[in-house]
Amino acid sequence: MSVISLRPSLTAAAHRMAAQGVNNAGAVPVAGAEAERCDIALMRAGHIDGATLMAAMAQTHFPVIEYLIQHGHVPEALAYQVLAAHWAIGLADFTRLPVDPHLLSQIDPAMALAQHWVPWRKSGAQTIIVCAYPEEMEKRRAEISQIFGPIAFALAPRRLIEAQILAKAGRLMARDAETRLSDGESCRNFAPKRLYLPLAALTLLLLGLFAYAPQTGAIAVLGAGIALAFVLSALKWAALLRELWPLPHDRLGESDGPRPLVHPHRPKLTPKLTLVSRRLDLPMISVMVPLYHESRIVARLIRRLERLDYPRRALEIILLTENNDSATAQALSCLKLPAWVRVLTVPEGEIRTKPRALNYGLDHCKGEIIGVYDAEDAPDPQQLRAVAQAFAKGDAGLGCLQGRLDYYNPNRNWISRCFTMEYATWWRIVLPGYARMGLPIPLGGTTLFFRRDILKELGAWDAHNVTEDADLGLRLARKGYHTQLLDSTTYEEANSQVIPWIKQRSRWIKGYIMTYATHMRRPFALWRDLGAWGFFGVQMMFAGTVINALLAPFIFGLWGMAFGLIDRAIFGLPDGLMMGLAVAGLLAEMAMFALGYAAMRRTHHRMSPLWLASMVFYNLLASLAAYKALYEVLTKPFYWDKTAHGLFDDEASPIGF
Repeated sequence: MSVISLRPSLTAAAHRMAAQGVNNAGAVPVAGAEAERCDIALMRAGHIDGATLMAAMAQTHFPVIEYLIQHGHVPEALAYQVLAAHWAIGLADFTRLPVDPHLLSQIDPAMALAQHWVPWRKSGAQTIIVCAYPEEMEKRRAEISQIFGPIAFALAPRRLIEAQILAKAGRLMARDAETRLSDGESCRNFAPKRLYLPLAALTLLLLGLFAYAPQTGAIAVLGAGIALAFVLSALKWAALLRELWPLPHDRLGESDGPRPLVHPHRPKLTPKLTLVSRRLDLPMISVMVPLYHESRIVARLIRRLERLDYPRRALEIILLTENNDSATAQALSCLKLPAWVRVLTVPEGEIRTKPRALNYGLDHCKGEIIGVYDAEDAPDPQQLRAVAQAFAKGDAGLGCLQGRLDYYNPNRNWISRCFTMEYATWWRIVLPGYARMGLPIPLGGTTLFFRRDILKELGAWDAHNVTEDADLGLRLARKGYHTQLLDSTTYEEANSQVIPWIKQRSRWIKGYIMTYATHMRRPFALWRDLGAWGFFGVQMMFAGTVINALLAPFIFGLWGMAFGLIDRAIFGLPDGLMMGLAVAGLLAEMAMFALGYAAMRRTHHRMSPLWLASMVFYNLLASLAAYKALYEVLTKPFYWDKTAHGLFDDEASPIGF
């Protein structure tokens, strides 16, 4: 194994290597060009022209060689032959000598992935370090030497280095992705058996109450349900009023008063966003797209991503696939992916969840802004520019941007219409209003953008939480950061079939229960972190939402008794009280009807307001999902009930995405 130590000048050995390797590829020897850049050597050899070199040098987020390879200007083999000759170092042959796992175990493999190098083999007293970009390694020589002692360098393409690291340490990295968040913040130690006794006691208490004092039990349950519905309606109406008439000091995503920032002097991101030109230096954005059983829509996804108006030199899309999903892998292999899109396979682990895949993918991201899309998303083409501008204008406490979500198939059937109306209320009124009111924001699962440093500080995602987005929104707020609502829309596919809809909604509700249980382990700490107002908001948004869904059938039954559809003698309620409770429940529903109407007026959808009247039956489906979620919390809390996508041919959608 012959490896020459790295140095930025060519020696006689380097000239011999150039003559043997580069000349065989038809290049001109680079003798006499000791101080010449490798990319300039490629131009002198006739492999690229001046315009291509200028374009490669203008981009700032990738090494020039990588840019030339990714955009098809130079074959990878030729580029690395020239690179090896220029730096007078050998090319590593991993097929003959793979990476020594003992050497790899001495470093963090995620760090090696990010920096594109790997310890290869021992050669006498020296450790051979294989790197993809030698110009970066001289800066790290002292740091690496502290770990391995005397070192020398060899060369290999980035993809081969990544493959070696993943082959040797992939399972370890998958395990790290599952346990990255601390035990105290994660729900992974949740033990359902601890709930058996208190839930059994509560059930027996209610059964006994209804058996021996049915009237009292009915009044207690119905009164609690209606009171909770009123409080939730009042909060949402307050959100609407705050959205319509913001206070002078309101800034969307911040609280009414000062918030304690963990790093009050954290610098802003530094993109130059004067918008004088569309060719300004924008920040590097890495967007992860988790895929699992998405073979039918990956081609559609790539077409949508290609519509994003953002410089390709500053954009990286990582498609995260699972190692047992051969159908999606096959579908991707049939596509010609752009150079700025790459596929990353997540190794098998103890669990298989979206947040686990995101944690794993985070180690491979280069951007200072980290984004998340879902497989069925159709984002606004200008969205990433809006993200860069919002972060540039934001203060040091801005940790996350949440884009608005909507559906591109609202008129598919009744469920899709109701789903669209529900989303309009949440994304157009409730969430922006809550942000202005200073409440913590439960994030959505897509169109999320984070500052990389803040995301890493938080420990990224809880791999065991099936609504990792809501949990991460709470943790952001508890650390003193705030989320800003982005004035940009991503369109999704509304679940339009009953059983898949119930499965999806039950996963969301189960995640709310798990998130609430996790953060309420230490309620006084939650109060201290969020304040009284924020603590109240958590009780309503999480516990209140779940309890409201569980009690909805009882209120529906009350209306049935009030209108003579159900025997009034079941609970023996006085007619006046029963009618009063029924009217109160009806008023709460009418308030939500009006809220939904106001929300739909803010969208481009033009469906009849009469559909809003059917939301009461839609909410009964949510109750079924809530009871399913409660069962799964007790039996399989970490099970991810995958949502099926691609059931709607959205290419015919009037949205135009």
